[in-house]
Amino acid sequence: MHARRTQAFTLVELLVVIAIIGILIALLLPAVQAAREAARRAQCTNHLKQMGLALHNYMTANRECFPTGGAGPYRHTLFSHMLPYMEQTVIFNGFDLKLTTDVAPNVQFRYTVVPEYICPSFRGETVVRNNPPDYMTGALTTYQAVAGALLPGDTSIDKSSAYGDIPRNGMFGWKFVRRVADVTDGLSNTLAIGEFVHRNSYGSFSKHPGNVRPWLWGTNASSESQGYGSYTFKVIQYSVNAKINRAPEGPAMFNHLPMGSYHPGGANFLVGDGSVHFLSETLDLTIYRSLATCDGGENAQMPN
Repeated sequence: MHARRTQAFTLVELLVVIAIIGILIALLLPAVQAAREAARRAQCTNHLKQMGLALHNYMTANRECFPTGGAGPYRHTLFSHMLPYMEQTVIFNGFDLKLTTDVAPNVQFRYTVVPEYICPSFRGETVVRNNPPDYMTGALTTYQAVAGALLPGDTSIDKSSAYGDIPRNGMFGWKFVRRVADVTDGLSNTLAIGEFVHRNSYGSFSKHPGNVRPWLWGTNASSESQGYGSYTFKVIQYSVNAKINRAPEGPAMFNHLPMGSYHPGGANFLVGDGSVHFLSETLDLTIYRSLATCDGGENAQMPN
């Protein structure tokens, strides 16, 4: 009788199989991550489209005017006024629009997350609690309205020495309401809302939430002479995803911090006509700033 030989893997064969599996996983992970990011970017695009639809419905109901970017310190802004057109009437009906956002009954919604106001690629908690600076505490938004660009010779500016001057040539701004007829560059060539996730690389505002703020607060004020800081709109001074710090660590003023996202290579932007475009971080700054103004006459075309 011959002894039956038991079949088994040798140690070398086992190590080879493990190595092959490891290589396959390493090749597969980037594809999985890319697919997940594509899904998050598509969801972010959908959020902006819903905001675009809300803006146009608001405009239709309000004599062809868009909502204000900032009506005063801690006053309601476009992020409040869009709510009833985004199936968020419960929140909107609980507001008293005549009162500031930091008092009752408005303040009860400071921790209320509006899903459409948060990009799914955002890193960190979407609600900040018990933060010593009260203006950083609440449910965040990773989107900001576009407040135009500071142009040479432009005298129509709201001065803000503490936070950065605010022009009046964008779709949104400080203490004015933009009529559709005022958008002489055309709605299809004017930026309305974009992504914003900026934080400093070190020092002040380098930790979560960085320079991202709650959607409810609107704007704050150091004093009438020092001007206002906006939590709901930004002036286009720097390229998309520009690596620049906010003062005092860097030269960028709060109202001028760069728009950007955690999507690779750029950020999503809502255009005045309701379409959404992905703007590359390599987009020419002159073109980008031209698209930020609504009446500059630059004839800048939205990139495909």
